[in-house]
Amino acid sequence: MSQDRLQPEALGRRRPHRPARGAVALAVATLLAAGSAAGAVLHVTGMTFVGSRGAVSELVLHSDSAVFDPETDIAELETVRAVVTQADKGQSFEMTCDRARLNVETNDFVAEGNVHGVTADGQRYSAPRVEYDHESGILSSEDRVVMVDDSGSFEGDGFRYHVRERRFRLLGNVRVVQTP
Repeated sequence: MSQDRLQPEALGRRRPHRPARGAVALAVATLLAAGSAAGAVLHVTGMTFVGSRGAVSELVLHSDSAVFDPETDIAELETVRAVVTQADKGQSFEMTCDRARLNVETNDFVAEGNVHGVTADGQRYSAPRVEYDHESGILSSEDRVVMVDDSGSFEGDGFRYHVRERRFRLLGNVRVVQTP
């Protein structure tokens, strides 16, 4: 194994970080302290999850309701709004959807149903399903997507949004959408 894999800061990178579990962890701890049975799930109304490093919030998810399973660290969210920011660059993207599945340990999520969002540079996108991989900093979809920006409206077979570089790319069969 290379020395770089053992010590990522040698390359100027931070060590991998396990994000704080935010509001979900507090709610789970309260539930468990109250003597709930092992294996119980937590039902939350009006949940806000904050994944952060230090004093800077990186991921904020609001949902009308959620079901959290502490055994798997997975929260199933309904009627969701997500905002992702970077400490040095501000807001990276925001998104709304009907439902999402959040991995509380990694901050990864899958958004489904009526997904709409906007990037920091103003690209507006909509797709039936979108995934966010926190470690790689990539928001993506393999489904048909519509993207609108200052230059027009476009459709493609999916997209990749590289959050750190703020680079949006449509994938395959891209076409301009004519507006009447």
